[in-house]
Amino acid sequence: MRLRFYIKLFALAVLDSLFGWVSWIGSVFVFTYLFVVDYSIIHAVNNRVFVIFFANIVFFAACGVYKSLWEHPGIGTMLRIITAVAGSSFTVYLSLRLLLGYWPNPGLGVMAFYFLLTFALIPRLYKRVFGIVILYSQRFFKFQKKFADEEIRTLIIGAGDSASTLLLHPSQQGSRPRKFLGILDNDTRKHGYSLHGLTVLGGDEKIPQLVKQLDVHELLIAVPSMTNQDLRRIVRLAPISRCKVRLLTGLSSDKASEMMRDINIGDLLGRAETASDLSAINSWLGKKTVLVTGGGGSIGSEICRQLIQADAEKVIIYDISENNAYNLKEELIIKFGNAGRYKTAVRIGSVQDEIRLAQVFDEFRPSIVFHAAAYKHVPLMEECPRLAIDNNVFGTYRVAKTAMKFSVERFVMISTDKAVNPTNVMGASKRIAELVTLGLNEKNSTEFVCVRFGNVLDSNGSVIPKFKRQIEAGGPITVTHPKIIRYFMTITEAARLVLDAGAMAAGGEIFILDMGEQIKIVDLAENLIRMAGLTPDVDIKIEFTGLRPGEKLFEELLLNEEGLTKTVNEKIFVVKPPPSTKFSELITRIESKNIFENNAFEFLKYFVPEYVSEEEYD
Repeated sequence: MRLRFYIKLFALAVLDSLFGWVSWIGSVFVFTYLFVVDYSIIHAVNNRVFVIFFANIVFFAACGVYKSLWEHPGIGTMLRIITAVAGSSFTVYLSLRLLLGYWPNPGLGVMAFYFLLTFALIPRLYKRVFGIVILYSQRFFKFQKKFADEEIRTLIIGAGDSASTLLLHPSQQGSRPRKFLGILDNDTRKHGYSLHGLTVLGGDEKIPQLVKQLDVHELLIAVPSMTNQDLRRIVRLAPISRCKVRLLTGLSSDKASEMMRDINIGDLLGRAETASDLSAINSWLGKKTVLVTGGGGSIGSEICRQLIQADAEKVIIYDISENNAYNLKEELIIKFGNAGRYKTAVRIGSVQDEIRLAQVFDEFRPSIVFHAAAYKHVPLMEECPRLAIDNNVFGTYRVAKTAMKFSVERFVMISTDKAVNPTNVMGASKRIAELVTLGLNEKNSTEFVCVRFGNVLDSNGSVIPKFKRQIEAGGPITVTHPKIIRYFMTITEAARLVLDAGAMAAGGEIFILDMGEQIKIVDLAENLIRMAGLTPDVDIKIEFTGLRPGEKLFEELLLNEEGLTKTVNEKIFVVKPPPSTKFSELITRIESKNIFENNAFEFLKYFVPEYVSEEEYD
């Protein structure tokens, strides 16, 4: 190591000496070019070459230049080398005076000083200088790359007014820079033409090819009238190269975030949401106290949100889950301010607790009750049918009985499509709850009605949150059967239609919500994978696990003997079935509480003859 050090030191000394001579020769030639200089000076410099070498080595050593760690230079080391160069330059200048007999031009010495200083710094600071250059070059190119990476390479779907407006208003294109690559439109008359400089490249069948060829990051759909079916087709075509699909929702807002949004699973359902009759809802609910059982659940909480907007006087959130109820209350305060704070009240309790129900009804005297509390998980209820009966049947009866006792105007029970020709305990128990509700309609001034619908998206326990968690975990997504189909609607639409149905009820009806077309669960899983920018069965596998206990391939909304009647709302139908001939016997059995695990299936089968248990269904 010491030998290496001395070799490096010797090399620096030789280099410094050579730099000193080159500095003086260079200075003389520069002055000769710029001014008139006696050529004798050149000869004098060459004659003093050993003086130059000696002066450089002595002054550099005396000033401690060779002892400095130039990997970490500081002000002190810089002053040392400046002093050494100045001393060496003056010594050579003085030597030239003695040789020539007159003082050479002082500028010659100054220029030699600057040349030597520059040359002396190069071998010592090259790592530092070039390191900084390399660092900032890397940063610059990284910035350029980052800038390029952040640039969203966008392909527009639709060469209409929306696309035109977007292209003409850069401020509405979002905070991140966009590079528009072209437009696709299914109108063949537009193919080959340009819209504000962007060429219409063809129809949407070219999406897979162009996404790969042009490295498209995002497909921006600028067709407000696009159907759900067309949207599903585009989503199926897009993810081949992990391309995101977004919707251009409008260009009236100054906030780009409000004009472009990611597609959600509701966009792919194949159903259009219809507007509610807000005047009818407001006139029905206005200035009234409304109690919602299961108010902290998926449907119950959305009903509560819409009740506040519908100008209800007071909304009572009744739930056995303290966490759900508390979280909903806090959300309502944040969302609605004083209306959420003062127009809502939380009460914890079970629908099976008659004493607690009586306390809450007596405290608030509600005019309307939405009964959304229920056990809904099919496989879990198969394991313990008695609890399904206790909560879904006995609970419904106790809430309804309390509602009659306190002269509630209208009782709306939330039912399910699984109550139709049920093949599971949950569906059969909800069917009996329907029979209880409708049978009580003739017993009191309270109007009892049921609202029956299918699955809601993103509700607690539904497949959507489960699939999302599985995607986040890297898969696989588990689907019970490749042919299983279900009805779906959004929570918001379901709750709104429940309010619509409640407003038009007269008592004794079952309102059936139009759920649109049934959706294959495997298609739902594939769309969720694509929406995450991934490819089904490539990035995320789909595995089929077999039907779960009590599960069937499809659901129904109507019994064979029921006949649908249209209502003023095209998404709501109504049937008014005759009372059950076994109603009195049913109430007697409920009042006796004589339901045990060993006779739960007998109870369900007796009052719901169409119920087919898992063993029978298989």
